[in-house]
Amino acid sequence: MAGLRSDTDGRRPLERFKPTTGAFVGYAGLAIALFAVVYCAVAVHTVVGLRIALAALFGGVVVWVSQLRPRAAAYPETLLLRGSLRDTWIPYRRIEEVALGHALNIWADGRRYVCIGIGLSFGTDMRQRAKKQREPSLLSSSRAREFSEKAQMAAPDQTAMGYHTYVVTRIEELVEQARKEAARSGDGTPPPEVRQSYAVPEIVALVATGVAFVVTLFL
Repeated sequence: MAGLRSDTDGRRPLERFKPTTGAFVGYAGLAIALFAVVYCAVAVHTVVGLRIALAALFGGVVVWVSQLRPRAAAYPETLLLRGSLRDTWIPYRRIEEVALGHALNIWADGRRYVCIGIGLSFGTDMRQRAKKQREPSLLSSSRAREFSEKAQMAAPDQTAMGYHTYVVTRIEELVEQARKEAARSGDGTPPPEVRQSYAVPEIVALVATGVAFVVTLFL
């Protein structure tokens, strides 16, 4: 069930995963929106100028929620997936599978949760699929995947593909660590449920700027 706001329980994240998609488009879109608002505020003091400024503000919020807000972060006990308008907190012990395609996909309790801020480009995704098809048949698919991932472990100076692999590997490590700690401590209680919360500030900003723009159409 989704709540009205995010809750970090006062804890700092172990790691913030940097977005791999949307950054250039996002910042460029925000720059254009800001330029339009400033220009109208300085030089176009008419209803048309107000309309353009509000449209630019609405567009800037859309760019923010669709291109820049989506991202992921690892907390001590949960993985946070920030979406455009909703955040998802997934306890590591409930995660069943981690996969990366055009977006980061997390399976927990039979459901899939997606973070569009981390993903492969179309070309990279196609190259990875072709590489998997060419992997030697002497290796099982799981072992081949393991060797492939280890060969691409991320370092600060590696390519984007290396960082993608690092994100998946790091999450899998946290999942395994959480399960081992639970088994070692003899904690038989089930982990907390997956929880979701709405991005209230972004929703309010979208509604406010959208309604204000529509109102100017009748002036």
